[in-house]
Amino acid sequence: MKKWLWISVFAFAFLIGCSPESSAKGKQTITVYESDANAEYVIPREVSYKKGTEEALIHFIFNEVVAEKVKLIDYQIEDGTLVLNLDDGVRLVQGSAGGQMFMGSLAESYFKNFPDVQEIMLLHNGSSKEQLDHVFIGQPITREQSFQKPK
Repeated sequence: MKKWLWISVFAFAFLIGCSPESSAKGKQTITVYESDANAEYVIPREVSYKKGTEEALIHFIFNEVVAEKVKLIDYQIEDGTLVLNLDDGVRLVQGSAGGQMFMGSLAESYFKNFPDVQEIMLLHNGSSKEQLDHVFIGQPITREQSFQKPK
């Protein structure tokens, strides 16, 4: 009797494990970028992402690469330009290396995962006019710029 009980439990667990909700179906691996140990360049890192909408991917990437307390208010993609509208947390990005790594991790991650995006523009509370010390607000970051270590 115990033998059949264990076989039934095993079969039930197997069936649950193979259900669409718990399988790896619907997942993909994407590449995001983060600062290297010296905060000189960005380096790739693979993460698992549950397939979803463009909006979900935009927010997922942002949350994966931004270590600072910066929130993404909203975004827009138009004519090959990704505009990221950031909250006041962007003022907390410290130092020139911190600014480079902040912009570099965002830029390389979005360029890698959105091949149609040719440039990225950062806004602060909807404005492109504000001057911040280490994060370029309102100035395009292009694919030609690279934050990765030269080969």
